[in-house]
Amino acid sequence: MKNKSLLIIVLIVVGAFSRIIPHPDNFTAIGAMAILGGLYFDKKYIAFSVPIIAMFISDLYLGYKPILSIYIAFLFIIPIGIKLRKKITYFSIFNSSIIAAILFFLVTNFLVWTNSSPLDGIYYCEPTLMGLIKCYTQAIPFFMNTLLGNIFFCFSLFGLYEVISKRKFIYINS
Repeated sequence: MKNKSLLIIVLIVVGAFSRIIPHPDNFTAIGAMAILGGLYFDKKYIAFSVPIIAMFISDLYLGYKPILSIYIAFLFIIPIGIKLRKKITYFSIFNSSIIAAILFFLVTNFLVWTNSSPLDGIYYCEPTLMGLIKCYTQAIPFFMNTLLGNIFFCFSLFGLYEVISKRKFIYINS
């Protein structure tokens, strides 16, 4: 259904806009965008491409160079939305938000650790188990905002979708 796809694209773009307006670090809708795309787009290639393209465009707008670890994390988060199709409840949306935040944290910080360089200064994480632990430890403050952002934006975007898609318009001819 074209209207459904257009609505999802609009909501994903609205989610991408959350990166542009002032916000606490990592309190954005990127996780929700990935889950929303996976849940509502029937074709998997669209489910994967629309959130990633929205992320890429917002990166360009912000002047960020795309960070590969974030895009790779998306590839793990979008299937959460696909799996969510089986049973959509408040509880499953909440759980999906949490799982997405954990996956994002684990994937992005693991890849940051594997690419760490002595040029990173105090943020350098040696290629050892202790270096990996340091990398995850340094990222903990950002995790809470990612988690809260996922929960807030999942419920906001999913709620908007449900309200708008179920709305019946009555036209009165005068």
